[in-house]
Amino acid sequence: MKNQMIAAAVAASMSAVAMADISITGNANYEYFAKTVGGTTDATTNDADMEVNLQVVGKTGDTSVVANFELTSASLSDNSNGGGIDVEDLYMTTKVGDLNIKAGDFASGTTALGGEIDNGPRAYNKVDISTTMGPAKVGYAVAATSSNDDYESSKAAVYASMPVAGMTVAVKDQSDSYTLLGISGEQSGVTFRIENKDNDAANADVLFYDIGTKLGDFSVSYAAMEADSGNANATAGNITEDDSTIFAQDAHDTNVDGISQLTVATTIDGTAVKLRAGTVTAAGLYQDADFMEVMASRKLASGATLTVSYADNDNIAVANGTTVYDNQTLEIDLSVKF
Repeated sequence: MKNQMIAAAVAASMSAVAMADISITGNANYEYFAKTVGGTTDATTNDADMEVNLQVVGKTGDTSVVANFELTSASLSDNSNGGGIDVEDLYMTTKVGDLNIKAGDFASGTTALGGEIDNGPRAYNKVDISTTMGPAKVGYAVAATSSNDDYESSKAAVYASMPVAGMTVAVKDQSDSYTLLGISGEQSGVTFRIENKDNDAANADVLFYDIGTKLGDFSVSYAAMEADSGNANATAGNITEDDSTIFAQDAHDTNVDGISQLTVATTIDGTAVKLRAGTVTAAGLYQDADFMEVMASRKLASGATLTVSYADNDNIAVANGTTVYDNQTLEIDLSVKF
């Protein structure tokens, strides 16, 4: 019996060691929407959805394997959408000598260089190799845009970044396609992020900037993107990001050549309040569209966070001479991290 107890204890300790380098984290949120779409006859819809995101990380030494899962519920407004499970990212990171390697299927976020300009969709079989040279980080990345594509030189990019006088300067170049330049940091209480995408194609450059500071209890920032639309009859379509973390309005429509936004944020009795207002500028023979959003967010005693927002947006990409209608959206979001 004593030997059995010892064996059981050893087995339990080995199991604990085996699980020590495996972690599961995530977040979940339930969203309710009440939307009114303007027009000759206003139409109001009510919708809701549930989303759970899980990240599973296994680690041994300098090697990690990451799997990100998205679980979604059925949509109230679309009975055919029964929800499901999506493997969003599946990749490995490791080291070979001084080289850092990340390989697999993964997306780049909006905080990456050019992330607010271009939609960073999931890249398949992507390989990113980087190292440091003094204070600079340099790297090379190549990917397939779909699971059936081959690697091509047009999908490869070289990049570098380094700190300079308290700022971060970055560059990314994709041969025969574009060059991205960026600078970000803080100087004298002013935070800034400035990026320029120089496309090889004519009339396709995009400038993005976000500048902010503190004024007493208020955080104030101004952000904008300006896309080269060529001439008065041209369309833009050079802004492709459709899930911005900065702008309250989506500006990736083909007939849009820019967006500007003023943001004011503060905290009132433990509730974070944010106001975002701006304009989506139209390209060619289309009209500008104004937007406004007010948001209040508060952490609850239960550990969840309740966020309520109200947005009033003009519909975008409306031709000159056509009526521009405004749309209202009330959103209630209950979220939790674990």
